[in-house]
Amino acid sequence: MQVNRWPIALLLAAVCASAHAGDSDNSGLPFPHSPASPGADFAAHRRAEKLLEQMTLDEKLQMIHSEYEMSQVPGGGAGYIQGVPRLGIPSLDMVDSATGSGSTTQPSTTFPATIALAASWDRPLAYQFGAVIAEELRAQGFAMGLGGGTNLAREPRGGRLFEYLGEDPVLAGEILTARTFGTQDHKVIATIKHYVGNEQETGRMGGNSQIDERTLRELYLLPFEMAARVARPGSVMCSYNRVNGTYSCENSHVLSDILKRDWGFQGQVQSDWGATHSTANAINAGLDEEEDVGPTVYLTPALVKDALASHAVSQERLDDMVRRKLYVMIRTGVLDDPPAGGTPIDFSKANAFAQAAEEQSIVLLKNDNGQLPLAASGLTRIAVIGGHADAAVLTGGGSGNTRDPVTGSFAGCGGLTFGSSTGCNWWTNPWLKLDVPIVNAIQALAPATQVSFAGNSDQQSPFRAYTPQEIAQAAALAGQSDVAIVVVAQPAGEDFGDLSSLGLANPTNQDQLVEAVASANPHTIVIVESGNPVLMPWKDQVSAIVEAWYPGEGGGRAIANVLFGKVNPSGKLPVTFPAHDQDTPTWGVDGTFATDPVYYEKLDMGYRWYDAKNIAPLFEFGHGLSYTHFSYSNLSVRSGLGHTLTASFTVKNDGRVAGAEVPQVYLGVDYSGEPPKRLVGWQKVYLRPGEAREVRVTIPERMQSVWDTASNGWKYVPGSAVYVGASSRDIRLQSR
Repeated sequence: MQVNRWPIALLLAAVCASAHAGDSDNSGLPFPHSPASPGADFAAHRRAEKLLEQMTLDEKLQMIHSEYEMSQVPGGGAGYIQGVPRLGIPSLDMVDSATGSGSTTQPSTTFPATIALAASWDRPLAYQFGAVIAEELRAQGFAMGLGGGTNLAREPRGGRLFEYLGEDPVLAGEILTARTFGTQDHKVIATIKHYVGNEQETGRMGGNSQIDERTLRELYLLPFEMAARVARPGSVMCSYNRVNGTYSCENSHVLSDILKRDWGFQGQVQSDWGATHSTANAINAGLDEEEDVGPTVYLTPALVKDALASHAVSQERLDDMVRRKLYVMIRTGVLDDPPAGGTPIDFSKANAFAQAAEEQSIVLLKNDNGQLPLAASGLTRIAVIGGHADAAVLTGGGSGNTRDPVTGSFAGCGGLTFGSSTGCNWWTNPWLKLDVPIVNAIQALAPATQVSFAGNSDQQSPFRAYTPQEIAQAAALAGQSDVAIVVVAQPAGEDFGDLSSLGLANPTNQDQLVEAVASANPHTIVIVESGNPVLMPWKDQVSAIVEAWYPGEGGGRAIANVLFGKVNPSGKLPVTFPAHDQDTPTWGVDGTFATDPVYYEKLDMGYRWYDAKNIAPLFEFGHGLSYTHFSYSNLSVRSGLGHTLTASFTVKNDGRVAGAEVPQVYLGVDYSGEPPKRLVGWQKVYLRPGEAREVRVTIPERMQSVWDTASNGWKYVPGSAVYVGASSRDIRLQSR
């Protein structure tokens, strides 16, 4: 029997818990985790208080402000807080870590994009993801990882979508919670970000996200709430943007009213780099630490001393800021066992995990007539086309990627440009010779088959459009081959803005490339490397489509293993793929981005929008095919104490190969303004051929509730419909 007891059930318990209670009972967690006892938590608070009593004013002030600009941070990190050696308080070095260590000077493993992690729908994998990255961070000397991005995919063109966790708050919250546990169980402080309303790059440096309270609570705050209450990250990073008129990092409603009082968050609030705009206002609103990018900073010792002297900031509030920092360092083990750095890293082991994580995250979108998996013994020639599949796999740009400046995959890599960026960081770097390009990985699995590549051979300009000659050569190669595999790519990243369209760009004529190849060979398979949904005008012309995301340095082997059936794909989409740009809730009249976005669609975001507007997506949220088939039966919904519902049903693998299915449970809440249905739980079930298993998903009262603005609290709504499906639209069972 598969039982989904976590973390929604824990969330319900946490909602009712005291703000200063110890860790919840985590016995239902689907991964090894030993919760701290209330006594240990109390001892951490007492110890933090005793250290605080011994600190001078100057020592306190150095604990709330990173004095180093990013280019000066030791170890190539992002921020650095000076310690107090005389009291045994170590310095704290922090680094970006969405897909691995973002150190600019130390070699690091590149793991799959975190949207790929969400596509796995795999909580234990998310825990391991946090743990493996934490091990590398400690080996490099970092005590804080800034990788917990969870802004929702309201804007499917968002430039940083690849480093977030999809469009549903429950999926994002559970994956973030698991990753946070994995990070902090390995003595690295976890940061969750960007809190809150930072769903696009356009206008992110101060644009005003206008979100009504009900939408804020039910959607955009929910993943933060789940992680903050259950996994208790050491830090929450406030975002650049304003929320309903006030900068996030000086917004007392989101920082103090909600985060610290409603949720009982005991950790620290840190600013994004350059997101602070005041001294007293920010501190009094709930900001605990400023990260420095220079030249304008607000929480320097001199400025805070002035604020103390004028009584604009109280000594009590300053002590609270420092106490929170000390408590987090103690509770996570960083204070007593700080990372020394210089520890050898087993890169081969990390690479193997990166490959395994990608294999669980790949989504098989289409597979007409059983085109996949490929049988090597029956193929004479395979054409691999486009996407620099002969050199490397694509990664996301900016702080969400590993950034060690090493020799890249392309000759003359210094000439590689995209936007204002130069360098090699758009492709994985085979500096350890662990990366295997897709062409090589396919050849290894089909050694007797001729594997040939065609595409853009200009390694100095890897984003330029394909020439007519290159497209003709690719089509000719495809026509001479048994199977044609076309790799298409959609680059995106921080600081490069949002995508103008979900249509493939960079190169701009990839659609024409796919269409030409598909015309030459009916057995055309498309592999998509992206961090966003993409439009597919050629969908009906190709036989199979594989969404590989930004697959990380093990991506070549992982993709090949899925193509040849060494791995049965089990990923499910964490975002809706629309058929047209105009179908998305944020397109408006002409696709123009608003600097001050109004979240006018309210709760109808993501798959909820398509359901409410009766718009057919290209591929729906939760969709993902397998090389086997699963049947659903015997749904039973029972009521329990506290309005709890338990949905029980049977999933059977009635195909011929072993595989994993992700049965999803949705709820239709009968209340004005609610979407037709919303995800409330799921389970990833591994089944052998012919095996059947009962699955139980518990739905607590909180997941059957709505935010009632009149009472400023949650309101239970009875009589919700329960839906069980293989995706948000492939509903197999339902009950009222």
